[in-house]
Amino acid sequence: MVAMTRSKTFQAYLPTCHRTYSCIHCRAHLANHDELISKSFQGSQGRAYLFNSVVNVGCGPAEERVLLTGLHAVADIYCENCKTTLGWKY
Repeated sequence: MVAMTRSKTFQAYLPTCHRTYSCIHCRAHLANHDELISKSFQGSQGRAYLFNSVVNVGCGPAEERVLLTGLHAVADIYCENCKTTLGWKY
C-alpha cells in the first residue's frame, strides 16, 4: 500500500536568501530579510516587525483601532495557506 501525501502549495516562493521569514505553523514564505524595515514596533502581544512587502498573506476588513501612537485604520493579515493570523497592516 502506498500512502499519498498532499504537498503544500503556496502562492509565491521567495528566492533563496540568507534569511527568509515564514509562517510559524505551515512554513509558507512571507518575506525576505531585505524587506524588513524595522523591529522597533510594539504590538499588544509583544514585539512586531514592519516589512516593506510580504507574500502569501490575505487581508481582512479595515477597522479603526487605538494604538500606542493614536487612532489608525488597520486590517488584520493572515497566512493564505493555513489562515493563521499573522498581525495587521496600516
